[in-house]
Amino acid sequence: MIGKFPGLEIERMFGYTGSMFVAVEDYEDRGLRLDERLIKRPAATFFLRAVGGAPETGVKDGDLLIVDRGEPPAPGRTVVAVVRGELAVRRLPPGWREDDGLEVWGVVAWLIRAPRP
Repeated sequence: MIGKFPGLEIERMFGYTGSMFVAVEDYEDRGLRLDERLIKRPAATFFLRAVGGAPETGVKDGDLLIVDRGEPPAPGRTVVAVVRGELAVRRLPPGWREDDGLEVWGVVAWLIRAPRP
């Protein structure tokens, strides 16, 4: 970690050569591999694109969700659930239990959003 600001920690992942940014990992001859940083269980991980968004969860239209089906759901977590036969994004309420009737398909491990104006 190279710096800390309120709500943000900066990790040195990139170096600046004067004309472009390059990944520090490139110097180790292994490249920048986001899958190693973002995916714990490759066989249980899926990428989903949000259509329409879900404001109560912070998910916006077009976001890329990295969903881990092996992560146990817990209250407060954002999940992908089956609602009326379709996948939907929901935040599990406090006091949620597995027998509450909501069919959880997977837990949102990461959310990737392109910067937009």
